[in-house]
Amino acid sequence: MSTLSEAERTRFSDALERVGGDEEMFIELAEIVAEDAPGMLRELEDRLRSDQLGEVAQTAHALKGLLSTFHTGPPVAQLQPFIDEARSGHSKSVTMMFHDLMPSLKHFIGQVQQLNHRS
Repeated sequence: MSTLSEAERTRFSDALERVGGDEEMFIELAEIVAEDAPGMLRELEDRLRSDQLGEVAQTAHALKGLLSTFHTGPPVAQLQPFIDEARSGHSKSVTMMFHDLMPSLKHFIGQVQQLNHRS
């Protein structure tokens, strides 16, 4: 029995291919995102507020790795310029990028979290 709807299979077709079409594994990975991503977003915000740009870059890099199984285009791909800017120590531009990126990241993470509703 299939665990994904046809719409979900279509939306995440590239990601399913990356896990060899194994829908159960895919759902398990979605569970990890559901558990870890919200805390990582809060951590990014807290560290940015404290101007800890090195830690911002590390957390954003970990978030990018977590989400890349599901998608490699925007908004996930937009994390790399954000990471690079944080590593460069440009606090003001990192803050602006963060606020621009957050809505699309939250939306995407929400889409992945919805995959977890079956477990």
